Amino acid sequence: MTRAAAAGTILVVPGGRDATDVIHADLRGRILSGDIAPGAGLSQARIAKECLVSRGPVREAFRLLQREGLIEVEVNQRARVTDLSVEEVEHLYALRVSNETLALGLSVPRFGPAELDELDRLVGEVAAAQTRGFDVWEALHHRFHMTLVAHAGQRMLSSIVLWAEHTGRYRKVYVGRDDSGWTLGAREHAELARLCRERDARAAARLLARHLSRAGLALIASMDPTHEPALLRAAIRRALAAEGGTPP
Repeated sequence: MTRAAAAGTILVVPGGRDATDVIHADLRGRILSGDIAPGAGLSQARIAKECLVSRGPVREAFRLLQREGLIEVEVNQRARVTDLSVEEVEHLYALRVSNETLALGLSVPRFGPAELDELDRLVGEVAAAQTRGFDVWEALHHRFHMTLVAHAGQRMLSSIVLWAEHTGRYRKVYVGRDDSGWTLGAREHAELARLCRERDARAAARLLARHLSRAGLALIASMDPTHEPALLRAAIRRALAAEGGTPP
């Protein structure tokens, strides 16, 4: 087992068949968390040497990261972490608004008592985590939102998890130190849990659309106040119209 880059440790058993998965998971987690900064360079040769593996597993891990859009691979086997982009975050939130509202509508009638209790518990934990730092809060916040869409089906859920993780990368950089929206967000979480318990799928979907759109629009404004998020606004209008709501 060996130490990798300065920001973390990759535990790879030399010759192990899971080397690609371990290297990919480590690099992915550190990119999404910001431990490896946007624009930072990555070397296949250096990572392979530090992990005591051939370049093959590292090359495959890079391919997976490139397919997810987290790195850009150059011809000399080096790579760089992709920069943060206001266009990308707009697309991510447009996808989240469109798909999470649909997924919540599908999930509400299927929630069992234990899942409804879990939502209530997470509401309290997310609110309490506001004093424990952004990383703790974000992990619990992510769990709450993924519980809301738990019955959407594995294929859709996998995509929703991916989009949420990618928006988390942006949120840590641009809003991690700004807690101005946490109080309103906590109230909306409690209301979402209540509507789920009451089996009011349409009202829950409308509220989720507004909740996500507020977060997305605020993030875009913090990145580039001149950017007009036409795609996200269209997604918001479509989601709210489908549920009988009015766009913000």
